[in-house]
Amino acid sequence: MTSNNCVKWLLPALLAVAGQAFAGDSARQWLDNMSNALQSLNYDGTFVYLHDGKLESMRIVHQASEQGVQERLMSLTGSPREVLRDDKAVTCIMADSKSVTVGQSRPRPPFPVVPDDLDLLSRYYRLQVLGEERMAGHLAQVISITPKDSFRYGYRLWIDTSNYMLLKSDLTDVDGLAIEQVMFTRLDVSDQLPAVALRPSLTGDGYSWTRQGDAARNTATKSVNPHWTVKRLPVGFQMMDFQRKRMRREGASAEHMVFSDGLATLSVYIEKAKSEAQAFLGLSTMGAMNAFGAVVDGYQVTVVGEVPPATVQMVAASMQQVETDK
Repeated sequence: MTSNNCVKWLLPALLAVAGQAFAGDSARQWLDNMSNALQSLNYDGTFVYLHDGKLESMRIVHQASEQGVQERLMSLTGSPREVLRDDKAVTCIMADSKSVTVGQSRPRPPFPVVPDDLDLLSRYYRLQVLGEERMAGHLAQVISITPKDSFRYGYRLWIDTSNYMLLKSDLTDVDGLAIEQVMFTRLDVSDQLPAVALRPSLTGDGYSWTRQGDAARNTATKSVNPHWTVKRLPVGFQMMDFQRKRMRREGASAEHMVFSDGLATLSVYIEKAKSEAQAFLGLSTMGAMNAFGAVVDGYQVTVVGEVPPATVQMVAASMQQVETDK
Protein backbone atom coordinates (compact mmCIF):
# COMPACT_ATOMS: atom_id res chain seq x y z
CA MET A 1 0.00 0.00 0.00
CA THR A 2 1.47 3.37 -1.03
CA SER A 3 1.65 6.25 1.44
CA ASN A 4 -1.01 8.18 -0.53
CA ASN A 5 -3.38 5.21 -0.48
CA CYS A 6 -2.72 4.76 3.24
CA VAL A 7 -3.68 8.38 3.92
CA LYS A 8 -6.87 8.00 1.87
CA TRP A 9 -7.77 4.86 3.79
CA LEU A 10 -7.08 6.39 7.23
CA LEU A 11 -8.66 9.81 6.65
CA PRO A 12 -12.34 8.82 7.13
CA ALA A 13 -11.46 7.02 10.37
CA LEU A 14 -9.46 9.99 11.67
CA LEU A 15 -12.30 12.39 10.83
CA ALA A 16 -14.81 10.12 12.57
CA VAL A 17 -12.73 9.94 15.76
CA ALA A 18 -12.17 13.70 15.78
CA GLY A 19 -15.87 14.39 15.44
CA GLN A 20 -17.29 11.88 17.93
CA ALA A 21 -17.63 14.36 20.78
CA PHE A 22 -19.94 16.60 18.72
CA ALA A 23 -21.48 14.00 16.43
CA GLY A 24 -24.92 14.02 18.07
CA ASP A 25 -25.39 17.79 17.96
CA SER A 26 -23.91 18.03 14.45
CA ALA A 27 -26.21 15.29 13.16
CA ARG A 28 -29.25 17.10 14.57
CA GLN A 29 -28.22 20.31 12.85
CA TRP A 30 -27.68 18.55 9.52
CA LEU A 31 -31.09 16.90 9.75
CA ASP A 32 -32.80 20.16 10.67
CA ASN A 33 -31.12 21.96 7.76
CA MET A 34 -32.05 19.13 5.38
CA SER A 35 -35.73 19.29 6.37
CA ASN A 36 -35.77 23.04 5.80
CA ALA A 37 -34.04 22.69 2.42
CA LEU A 38 -36.49 20.08 1.13
CA GLN A 39 -39.37 22.45 1.90
CA SER A 40 -37.92 25.91 1.20
CA LEU A 41 -35.65 25.48 -1.85
CA ASN A 42 -36.72 25.52 -5.50
CA TYR A 43 -35.41 22.44 -7.29
CA ASP A 44 -35.92 20.24 -10.31
CA GLY A 45 -34.37 16.81 -10.18
CA THR A 46 -34.43 13.24 -11.42
CA PHE A 47 -34.01 10.40 -8.95
CA VAL A 48 -34.03 6.61 -9.00
CA TYR A 49 -35.99 4.58 -6.48
CA LEU A 50 -34.78 1.03 -5.81
CA HIS A 51 -37.24 -1.15 -3.90
CA ASP A 52 -38.38 -4.76 -3.85
CA GLY A 53 -35.87 -5.63 -6.58
CA LYS A 54 -37.29 -3.00 -8.94
CA LEU A 55 -35.79 0.26 -10.16
CA GLU A 56 -38.02 3.25 -10.91
CA SER A 57 -37.00 6.62 -12.27
CA MET A 58 -38.93 9.75 -11.29
CA ARG A 59 -38.74 13.50 -11.67
CA ILE A 60 -39.64 15.98 -8.95
CA VAL A 61 -40.19 19.73 -9.33
CA HIS A 62 -40.59 21.72 -6.12
CA GLN A 63 -41.17 25.45 -5.76
CA ALA A 64 -41.66 27.48 -2.58
CA SER A 65 -42.84 31.08 -2.79
CA GLU A 66 -44.92 33.64 -0.94
CA GLN A 67 -47.98 32.02 -2.53
CA GLY A 68 -47.10 28.68 -0.93
CA VAL A 69 -45.57 25.39 -2.03
CA GLN A 70 -46.14 23.75 -5.40
CA GLU A 71 -44.80 20.32 -6.27
CA ARG A 72 -44.97 17.99 -9.24
CA LEU A 73 -43.88 14.36 -9.09
CA MET A 74 -43.94 12.23 -12.24
CA SER A 75 -42.86 8.73 -13.21
CA LEU A 76 -40.28 8.33 -15.98
CA THR A 77 -40.55 4.55 -16.16
CA GLY A 78 -43.55 2.27 -16.30
CA SER A 79 -47.07 3.59 -16.72
CA PRO A 80 -47.29 7.43 -16.75
CA ARG A 81 -48.27 8.83 -13.35
CA GLU A 82 -48.20 12.34 -11.95
CA VAL A 83 -48.86 13.84 -8.53
CA LEU A 84 -49.46 17.59 -8.19
CA ARG A 85 -49.46 19.18 -4.76
CA ASP A 86 -50.03 22.66 -3.39
CA ASP A 87 -51.20 24.04 -0.05
CA LYS A 88 -54.84 23.28 -0.86
CA ALA A 89 -55.01 19.89 -2.56
CA VAL A 90 -53.20 16.87 -3.96
CA THR A 91 -54.05 15.63 -7.48
CA CYS A 92 -53.05 12.13 -8.58
CA ILE A 93 -53.24 11.38 -12.33
CA MET A 94 -52.93 7.70 -13.29
CA ALA A 95 -52.69 6.81 -16.98
CA ASP A 96 -53.05 3.04 -16.54
CA SER A 97 -56.45 3.30 -14.82
CA LYS A 98 -57.39 6.55 -16.65
CA SER A 99 -58.31 8.12 -13.33
CA VAL A 100 -57.73 11.39 -11.49
CA THR A 101 -58.11 11.69 -7.72
CA VAL A 102 -58.26 15.11 -6.05
CA GLY A 103 -58.04 15.28 -2.27
CA GLN A 104 -55.99 16.32 0.72
CA SER A 105 -54.20 13.06 1.51
CA ARG A 106 -50.70 12.98 0.09
CA PRO A 107 -49.25 9.68 -1.17
CA ARG A 108 -46.18 8.35 0.54
CA PRO A 109 -43.36 10.88 -0.08
CA PRO A 110 -40.19 9.66 -1.83
CA PHE A 111 -37.92 11.11 0.86
CA PRO A 112 -37.90 10.47 4.63
CA VAL A 113 -39.85 13.00 6.67
CA VAL A 114 -37.73 13.92 9.69
CA PRO A 115 -39.81 15.17 12.65
CA ASP A 116 -39.32 18.63 14.10
CA ASP A 117 -38.68 17.22 17.58
CA LEU A 118 -35.21 15.77 17.16
CA ASP A 119 -34.79 15.51 20.95
CA LEU A 120 -37.69 13.06 20.99
CA LEU A 121 -36.29 11.21 17.98
CA SER A 122 -32.92 10.76 19.69
CA ARG A 123 -34.61 8.76 22.48
CA TYR A 124 -35.23 5.90 20.06
CA TYR A 125 -32.51 6.44 17.43
CA ARG A 126 -28.78 7.22 17.47
CA LEU A 127 -27.92 10.20 15.26
CA GLN A 128 -24.37 10.14 13.90
CA VAL A 129 -22.17 11.98 11.41
CA LEU A 130 -20.31 9.40 9.33
CA GLY A 131 -18.17 11.65 7.14
CA GLU A 132 -18.15 13.19 3.66
CA GLU A 133 -18.63 11.49 0.28
CA ARG A 134 -19.32 12.64 -3.26
CA MET A 135 -22.82 11.93 -4.54
CA ALA A 136 -24.35 12.91 -7.91
CA GLY A 137 -21.43 15.29 -8.47
CA HIS A 138 -21.90 17.05 -5.12
CA LEU A 139 -19.98 16.85 -1.84
CA ALA A 140 -22.27 15.32 0.77
CA GLN A 141 -22.24 14.77 4.51
CA VAL A 142 -23.41 11.26 5.46
CA ILE A 143 -25.74 11.05 8.47
CA SER A 144 -27.01 7.84 10.03
CA ILE A 145 -30.24 7.37 11.99
CA THR A 146 -29.83 4.03 13.75
CA PRO A 147 -32.64 2.52 15.86
CA LYS A 148 -31.82 1.59 19.44
CA ASP A 149 -33.94 -1.57 19.22
CA SER A 150 -34.96 -4.11 16.56
CA PHE A 151 -38.55 -2.89 16.14
CA ARG A 152 -37.89 -0.10 13.62
CA TYR A 153 -35.76 0.62 10.58
CA GLY A 154 -32.99 3.17 10.22
CA TYR A 155 -31.68 5.57 7.57
CA ARG A 156 -28.43 6.69 5.99
CA LEU A 157 -28.71 10.14 4.42
CA TRP A 158 -26.35 11.93 2.05
CA ILE A 159 -26.86 15.71 2.51
CA ASP A 160 -25.37 18.33 0.18
CA THR A 161 -22.78 20.36 2.09
CA SER A 162 -23.56 23.55 0.16
CA ASN A 163 -27.35 23.78 0.30
CA TYR A 164 -28.39 20.88 2.60
CA MET A 165 -30.48 19.12 -0.06
CA LEU A 166 -30.92 15.39 0.38
CA LEU A 167 -29.00 13.65 -2.41
CA LYS A 168 -29.45 10.01 -1.41
CA SER A 169 -31.39 8.06 1.19
CA ASP A 170 -31.01 4.42 2.29
CA LEU A 171 -33.67 2.77 4.41
CA THR A 172 -31.76 0.18 6.45
CA ASP A 173 -32.83 -3.01 8.21
CA VAL A 174 -31.83 -4.17 11.69
CA ASP A 175 -28.47 -5.34 10.30
CA GLY A 176 -27.76 -1.98 8.65
CA LEU A 177 -28.32 -3.28 5.12
CA ALA A 178 -30.20 -1.12 2.61
CA ILE A 179 -33.77 -2.26 1.90
CA GLU A 180 -34.76 0.73 -0.22
CA GLN A 181 -32.71 3.46 -1.87
CA VAL A 182 -33.58 6.86 -3.31
CA MET A 183 -30.80 8.70 -5.16
CA PHE A 184 -30.74 11.83 -7.31
CA THR A 185 -29.02 11.40 -10.66
CA ARG A 186 -29.66 15.03 -11.61
CA LEU A 187 -30.49 17.97 -9.35
CA ASP A 188 -30.83 21.66 -10.24
CA VAL A 189 -31.45 24.18 -7.46
CA SER A 190 -32.37 27.69 -8.59
CA ASP A 191 -34.03 30.89 -7.41
CA GLN A 192 -36.93 30.57 -9.84
CA LEU A 193 -38.33 27.66 -11.85
CA PRO A 194 -40.15 28.08 -15.17
CA ALA A 195 -43.94 27.86 -14.77
CA VAL A 196 -44.15 25.15 -17.43
CA ALA A 197 -42.12 22.79 -15.22
CA LEU A 198 -45.02 22.65 -12.74
CA ARG A 199 -47.71 21.93 -15.32
CA PRO A 200 -48.83 18.31 -15.75
CA SER A 201 -48.10 16.54 -19.02
CA LEU A 202 -51.18 14.36 -18.40
CA THR A 203 -54.29 16.51 -18.82
CA GLY A 204 -56.78 14.00 -17.46
CA ASP A 205 -59.10 14.52 -20.44
CA GLY A 206 -61.46 11.57 -20.73
CA TYR A 207 -60.39 10.18 -17.35
CA SER A 208 -62.73 9.38 -14.45
CA TRP A 209 -62.46 11.98 -11.66
CA THR A 210 -62.87 11.37 -7.93
CA ARG A 211 -62.92 14.21 -5.43
CA GLN A 212 -62.25 13.31 -1.82
CA GLY A 213 -63.83 15.58 0.76
CA ASP A 214 -67.31 15.76 2.17
CA ALA A 215 -68.17 12.18 1.18
CA ALA A 216 -65.02 10.85 2.81
CA ARG A 217 -65.72 12.80 5.99
CA ASN A 218 -69.26 11.44 6.11
CA THR A 219 -68.07 7.83 6.02
CA ALA A 220 -65.21 8.30 8.51
CA THR A 221 -65.68 9.54 12.05
CA LYS A 222 -62.95 10.33 14.52
CA SER A 223 -63.45 8.85 17.97
CA VAL A 224 -61.57 8.93 21.23
CA ASN A 225 -63.01 5.55 22.19
CA PRO A 226 -61.64 2.76 20.00
CA HIS A 227 -63.17 -0.66 20.53
CA TRP A 228 -59.71 -2.20 20.45
CA THR A 229 -56.43 -1.60 22.22
CA VAL A 230 -52.83 -2.62 21.57
CA LYS A 231 -51.22 -4.29 24.57
CA ARG A 232 -47.67 -4.33 23.16
CA LEU A 233 -46.13 -1.47 21.19
CA PRO A 234 -42.45 -0.64 20.67
CA VAL A 235 -41.36 2.05 23.12
CA GLY A 236 -42.06 5.53 21.78
CA PHE A 237 -44.95 4.62 19.48
CA GLN A 238 -48.12 6.60 20.21
CA MET A 239 -51.53 6.73 18.56
CA MET A 240 -51.57 9.63 16.10
CA ASP A 241 -54.98 9.07 14.52
CA PHE A 242 -58.09 6.95 14.92
CA GLN A 243 -61.09 6.59 12.62
CA ARG A 244 -64.09 4.34 12.44
CA LYS A 245 -65.23 4.10 8.83
CA ARG A 246 -66.89 1.88 6.28
CA MET A 247 -64.16 0.14 4.30
CA ARG A 248 -66.59 -1.23 1.72
CA ARG A 249 -69.83 0.14 0.31
CA GLU A 250 -71.71 -2.77 1.87
CA GLY A 251 -70.52 -3.96 5.22
CA ALA A 252 -69.95 -3.04 8.84
CA SER A 253 -67.68 -0.19 9.81
CA ALA A 254 -64.01 -0.86 10.51
CA GLU A 255 -61.50 0.72 12.87
CA HIS A 256 -58.24 2.26 11.68
CA MET A 257 -55.51 3.26 14.13
CA VAL A 258 -52.23 4.96 13.21
CA PHE A 259 -49.18 4.79 15.50
CA SER A 260 -45.83 6.56 15.11
CA ASP A 261 -42.61 7.26 16.98
CA GLY A 262 -42.09 10.43 14.94
CA LEU A 263 -40.22 8.68 12.12
CA ALA A 264 -41.67 5.18 11.69
CA THR A 265 -45.42 4.67 11.22
CA LEU A 266 -47.69 1.64 11.34
CA SER A 267 -51.43 1.21 10.79
CA VAL A 268 -53.88 -1.24 12.34
CA TYR A 269 -57.11 -2.14 10.50
CA ILE A 270 -59.86 -4.11 12.25
CA GLU A 271 -63.06 -5.33 10.64
CA LYS A 272 -65.48 -8.22 11.04
CA ALA A 273 -63.95 -11.36 9.52
CA LYS A 274 -65.93 -13.01 6.74
CA SER A 275 -64.56 -16.53 7.15
CA GLU A 276 -61.31 -18.29 7.97
CA ALA A 277 -60.94 -19.25 4.32
CA GLN A 278 -61.08 -15.60 3.21
CA ALA A 279 -59.02 -14.23 6.09
CA PHE A 280 -55.56 -12.76 5.61
CA LEU A 281 -53.28 -14.70 7.93
CA GLY A 282 -49.53 -14.48 8.50
CA LEU A 283 -46.84 -12.24 7.07
CA SER A 284 -46.71 -10.49 3.70
CA THR A 285 -43.68 -8.45 2.63
CA MET A 286 -43.15 -6.00 -0.22
CA GLY A 287 -39.80 -4.26 0.01
CA ALA A 288 -39.67 -2.40 3.33
CA MET A 289 -43.43 -2.65 3.81
CA ASN A 290 -44.59 -5.52 6.03
CA ALA A 291 -48.13 -6.63 6.82
CA PHE A 292 -49.34 -9.24 9.28
CA GLY A 293 -52.87 -10.60 9.44
CA ALA A 294 -54.65 -12.47 12.23
CA VAL A 295 -58.21 -13.29 13.24
CA VAL A 296 -58.98 -12.23 16.83
CA ASP A 297 -62.41 -12.91 18.37
CA GLY A 298 -63.99 -13.16 14.93
CA TYR A 299 -62.36 -9.96 13.62
CA GLN A 300 -59.77 -9.55 10.88
CA VAL A 301 -56.78 -7.68 12.30
CA THR A 302 -54.25 -6.35 9.77
CA VAL A 303 -51.12 -4.46 10.83
CA VAL A 304 -49.18 -2.66 8.09
CA GLY A 305 -46.06 -0.53 8.30
CA GLU A 306 -42.59 0.28 7.09
CA VAL A 307 -41.20 -1.55 10.11
CA PRO A 308 -39.55 -4.98 10.61
CA PRO A 309 -41.69 -8.13 10.40
CA ALA A 310 -41.32 -8.73 14.15
CA THR A 311 -43.02 -5.40 14.86
CA VAL A 312 -46.20 -5.99 12.86
CA GLN A 313 -46.43 -9.54 14.21
CA MET A 314 -46.06 -8.37 17.82
CA VAL A 315 -48.71 -5.69 17.44
CA ALA A 316 -51.18 -8.02 15.72
CA ALA A 317 -50.75 -10.64 18.45
CA SER A 318 -51.41 -8.09 21.20
CA MET A 319 -54.74 -6.70 19.93
CA GLN A 320 -57.56 -6.93 22.44
CA GLN A 321 -61.16 -5.75 22.54
CA VAL A 322 -62.11 -3.24 25.22
CA GLU A 323 -65.38 -2.81 27.07
CA THR A 324 -67.61 -0.24 25.38
CA ASP A 325 -70.91 1.37 26.34
CA LYS A 326 -73.61 0.39 23.87
